[in-house]
Amino acid sequence: MRIPIPENEKNRVQGNIIVCIVAAVLLACVLYIGNVSAFFGKILSTLSPFMVGAAFAFMLLPLAKRTDIFLEKRLKWKKSNIIRGISTTLCMILLVAAIIGFALILLPQLVASFQSLVGVLTNFVNNNESTINDFLIKNGLITVESTELNSIWDNLLSTATQYITVVIPNILSLSSKVYSFVFQLFVGLIVACHFLIEKEGISCRCKRASYALFAQSTAESLIFWMRKANTIFSGFISGKIIDSLIIGIVCYVFMLITNMEYAVLISVVIGITNILPFFGPFIGAIPSVLILLMINPRNALIFTIFILVLQQIDGNLIGPKILGDHVGISPLWTMIAIILGSGLFGFVGILLSVPVFALIYALVNTFFEAKLKSKNLPLKADQYQKAPPVK
Repeated sequence: MRIPIPENEKNRVQGNIIVCIVAAVLLACVLYIGNVSAFFGKILSTLSPFMVGAAFAFMLLPLAKRTDIFLEKRLKWKKSNIIRGISTTLCMILLVAAIIGFALILLPQLVASFQSLVGVLTNFVNNNESTINDFLIKNGLITVESTELNSIWDNLLSTATQYITVVIPNILSLSSKVYSFVFQLFVGLIVACHFLIEKEGISCRCKRASYALFAQSTAESLIFWMRKANTIFSGFISGKIIDSLIIGIVCYVFMLITNMEYAVLISVVIGITNILPFFGPFIGAIPSVLILLMINPRNALIFTIFILVLQQIDGNLIGPKILGDHVGISPLWTMIAIILGSGLFGFVGILLSVPVFALIYALVNTFFEAKLKSKNLPLKADQYQKAPPVK
């Protein structure tokens, strides 16, 4: 015989059932961690083209919105599928042109520069082998004899040369990997195109689902913070990409004017590492200076001074102008966020820790402001400099 649950006990019983189900699922995941990991790995692998497309669309979304506004103002058209189609087409043309330009123009120069650099490094080690050996032995970095050390150097250089001359060309000839990469890229571009065309429809359906699942106040709060997150992440990521592109181009022009070696390779390294906040410029500058130091110490010194000046200009002028107030956290919090992100999530943590921390900072700041308003207290932090008053 079925015994009905009293009305005043329904919420507690439902909560207990949910807790038991969640606990059972977590226990199953722990017991069959290998199978669960393989299952989710297969799902991620299958969905990777869609994830690539979503990433492309997310990066192009600010440009697509600005193009929509520009066309509406100049052509005096209302929002329509034609404007959305034109803006999406322009964004995709720009993205495809960037990919083709990198593949046909930049990539061959990078490979040639890297192969040349290996040759220079080999000659440098051969010409300074005894000096390097003495330095390493005197500082206790190695304890082997000179004859054995020579053999180690020879094996190391032989392995590096073999890797460059054999492995890298073979990577390009592996049809399966090339096919997978091209397929994911092609599908990703198509997915990105659909995301950009249907961005307003996707937004409307997500809002409808929020209002259907939650109370009106909760849904509106959720939508507000999703907009805030989108503003922070899209502004930060697109801003850092534009900022890094400018830094890479400025570095390349300077190296061409001063006739420095490996202008393309070093400029690409400086530009890419500049995407990483705070520590990125130093990560890119150190190997670049070492490369130039082996070839021309004078150029290495000039390049070091140039990078220090460029990073000051970028940090105080170019970066803030492009990023605006999308981040809104101090350098101290930025450094803390990067250290925590890198320690917990590696490279992805370094890349996304600043916008994630900025969003958390905004949430906490909003919570504090609401509490202060309820107590009729000032909102700005500097107003508490002399609080409480000295008696």
